[in-house]
Amino acid sequence: MTTLEHRLLSLLQAVRETHDGSARATLNDLLRTDPAARAAMARLLVDEQVLISRLRDDSIVSLLDPAPMSLVKVARTPRWFTWRPLTAAAAGIVFGMFCTSMVFGYVSQRATVKKVPLVVFDQGLESVEAVFDKGLPHQPGQWGVDSARLVTAENGVQPKEGQRMLRLEPIPREKNVKNLASRVYQVLDLRALPTDANNGSAEVQVTASFFATKSEISSRYLIRAFALNEKPEQATKDFWSKTEDDGVVSMAQRFDTSPGDRGWHSFSLKMPLPHGSQTLIFILGAVPPEDAAMEASVHYLDEVSVTLLTAETTLP
Repeated sequence: MTTLEHRLLSLLQAVRETHDGSARATLNDLLRTDPAARAAMARLLVDEQVLISRLRDDSIVSLLDPAPMSLVKVARTPRWFTWRPLTAAAAGIVFGMFCTSMVFGYVSQRATVKKVPLVVFDQGLESVEAVFDKGLPHQPGQWGVDSARLVTAENGVQPKEGQRMLRLEPIPREKNVKNLASRVYQVLDLRALPTDANNGSAEVQVTASFFATKSEISSRYLIRAFALNEKPEQATKDFWSKTEDDGVVSMAQRFDTSPGDRGWHSFSLKMPLPHGSQTLIFILGAVPPEDAAMEASVHYLDEVSVTLLTAETTLP
């Protein structure tokens, strides 16, 4: 590790552990004025072995505390954007904690984020004519579900928007399935995206709102997304076997609610969109309690959106 890299990590540690204002200012100044410092930071985010060693040795693993648990699967083929598991975690730590005030403060003066909504079929879950596939749908333009149905207001729960919402039924523990989360699925065709919006530097953001009927206990929800460089009709064939393939980029995050916090909760997942992606598959789910003695409860889903995030460079 170079002297400059060691200095950058030391400054990060000082800001995190002692809230040192001078360290924050020094780090901002380095990243604004020194191209070598920016390059070194980028190398640290890519070199996962060095970074994990420094996180452990310098006791700054506490940076992980605020970030939601995430699972990242990455592509290794050259034509895909490489996003290693620790790299993504480190980026999430740094970007999430310091984006506007510290590490990327210098970027905010030069770039803005353009948000382009992508077409999600029946994103408000209002269509009574919608046909639900069992499990993963085979094509865009429909929802797939494990065990769910459209309902109007019930059990004291009003839809977040509109007149209807999706009721996620718990999967019985005695059912012989690998995953007991009650999930819904949708396939999006990305081939219509402009070339400059699918150049490997964009992100997709999947957002969904959930409601738990048992608000007195903590509830856990899942958002997962997959980007594939195949047409939708090809991407959905033998899909689950492809999720372990190096040519598929995916990310997953789980989100927990606090006991007693009754109401709708909106959560979002962001994932880098590799260059040439043709299909996006996203999965939303309610995860049952880890304690098998606790009965899984009904959850509701409403207002699902997917947004393309691209950077627009502006003069400082």
